[in-house]
Amino acid sequence: MLIHRLRRLRPAGPTSFATQLPAALGALVVLLLTELASSVVLDAAGVHSLPLLVAPMAASAVLLFCLPAAPLAQPWPVIGGNVVSALVGVACAGMGDPLVTAPLAGGVAIAAMAALRCLHPPGGAVAVTAVLGGAAVHDAGFWFALAPVGLNSVLLVLGAVAWNKLSGHRYPHVQPAARPLEAKAGFASEDLDAALDSYGETLDVSRDDLATILANTEQRAAARRTRLHRCAELAQPVPATLDPGMPLATARALLVRHGVPALPVVDAAGRPLGVLSMAALVAAGGSASRPLPARARRATALLFGRDMVPTVGQLVEPGFVAVDEDAPVTALLASFHDGAQQVFVVDGKGRLAGMVRPGDLLVGLDLGVLEGPVEQAAA
Repeated sequence: MLIHRLRRLRPAGPTSFATQLPAALGALVVLLLTELASSVVLDAAGVHSLPLLVAPMAASAVLLFCLPAAPLAQPWPVIGGNVVSALVGVACAGMGDPLVTAPLAGGVAIAAMAALRCLHPPGGAVAVTAVLGGAAVHDAGFWFALAPVGLNSVLLVLGAVAWNKLSGHRYPHVQPAARPLEAKAGFASEDLDAALDSYGETLDVSRDDLATILANTEQRAAARRTRLHRCAELAQPVPATLDPGMPLATARALLVRHGVPALPVVDAAGRPLGVLSMAALVAAGGSASRPLPARARRATALLFGRDMVPTVGQLVEPGFVAVDEDAPVTALLASFHDGAQQVFVVDGKGRLAGMVRPGDLLVGLDLGVLEGPVEQAAA
């Protein structure tokens, strides 16, 4: 039970060892180079008592190499946050008892970084280091903020730029110019602002990055639903197909037997040419109900060696509704909204693959198959 609860406290996200190993290697290399470069600069300046690398720089390296897209890891927060915090720490160091001035330096440094929009977590440690760093740090005074703190910070940022470029990451992380949010997602800018305000906490992700992530997630979800729920998934077998040369009497019998308003007329390759509807048969029956002219035409046809038996091809209606089998089910919604009684589904070569009637669509709705696409269509 205890182990299960501890696992629930484990943060989610891409924190696998394989993902962070290159970041750890980059931090190691750049921290070493920063220390070497700082030693050269401080030796040239005749400063030998100050540390070459202050401890909070390792914390800055975590952000720079493991979370290069985080707002707190950008150049201004790293450099500005560390230097401002060092200045605050040096100022507080001469105020009295370190038991009081160290916490005071940490709190004031956080407030200063927030005011200057350069909030950087290791900056709080830099401020405390300036108070508790010992005589060498106190003797250096405000120069401590420039070297080694400022120097370390600049070298770390330059190393992070080079390393992230080599490893294929974008740093500094600048949000590219994009279209308005409404053009990419199903929510407006004010919706996102209201959600962030109601959250009540500062998130380690910029608003623009968050908007892009949410919009991209919506687009991918829509694409997944479309890919999984195609018209082919709801298509039912066609009860019968008609040949253009089939006698109307045979076609009428098939329509009556299967109880459908129309049947598709296909060519030899199985591609639909149109439909023969019950309504067309009724209309044709009304005009062909005069027996004497019909018998006269039949006799004339036989006299000249031609059979005038009415065929499907004489009444085929080209205006049928068909959709591709890979089309999203939203295409069916639009077709039925226009009054279609049945929609034929064709494959990539235009051959008849099935049919969908309103009842089939309702079954899909009842099963929740169309939940995502229906919401999109309604929007």
